[in-house]
Amino acid sequence: MLKALDKADLDLVMRTGRLAAYQNREYLLREGEPANGIHIILNGIVESTHAGTQGRELMLATWEAGDFVGAPYILGDHRHSWSARALGRVEALHLDQDAIRTLIARSPSFAVALIECLGFKGETYSMLAQTLAGQKAAERLVLLLVKLCENAAQDENGPISLGRITQANLARMIGATRQSISLILGRLQDDGIISTGATKMVVNDLAALRKQVTD
Repeated sequence: MLKALDKADLDLVMRTGRLAAYQNREYLLREGEPANGIHIILNGIVESTHAGTQGRELMLATWEAGDFVGAPYILGDHRHSWSARALGRVEALHLDQDAIRTLIARSPSFAVALIECLGFKGETYSMLAQTLAGQKAAERLVLLLVKLCENAAQDENGPISLGRITQANLARMIGATRQSISLILGRLQDDGIISTGATKMVVNDLAALRKQVTD
């Protein structure tokens, strides 16, 4: 969100917004509450979640520094479609609707960055919908891992680190059990396609991972 801005526009954004800090598991916004702008993540990790049927919580995505939460409706009279919660300590810049309108009017670069980020987030949630439509948990997981690799902005010819990601979070993202995720990841690791740790995953061979979808 902020990377594309020059210093003058970045300073303007920082002056216009309100800085806030959130502790682990604290909500930046809650599903169903009135929406009022966006929260740009400056430091830390935020997860987006949706309350499913029978009280089951579905994890939609995780966002890091430079991303924002508060979409899809950032202007107008709407309520949040999902929640955003801090994973560890998070620092964020809140831009309410008035601030966003001001920045759009004063900074074309900000307006373009906002549009591009909305497109990226829309693609991410579209990918999630397609992933959930897969018939088998293995297929859904592989599709998710491929998309996470593509979003990681790293050289696809070498190992791709997916950073802080757990089996429990993967299970919540594709609507599967942690046990099934463990079995699928174990098979991928045995084949040398991925390497896993307690909270870190590395995709060693993206081409081989993609091939899992077509096999």
